[in-house]
Amino acid sequence: MSTSKPELNQEVLLAIMLQAYQLGVQRKDVDLNMMIHTLTYELKPYLEPQIQQGPLASSQGAKVEATG
Repeated sequence: MSTSKPELNQEVLLAIMLQAYQLGVQRKDVDLNMMIHTLTYELKPYLEPQIQQGPLASSQGAKVEATG
């Protein structure tokens, strides 16, 4: 059994996007929200580690509202 983290590369991303596109083309009852949900669900395993460790996580506490 492999415990390696899933790696998101161009091939995987294109396959996921193609799957969501085909879902929208094949089924007329699929709307934009369902396609976005599909993409989010499929990409979640690849992006969760980056969200937890990436620049967005470190900048969440450092948000400063600009005044004009």
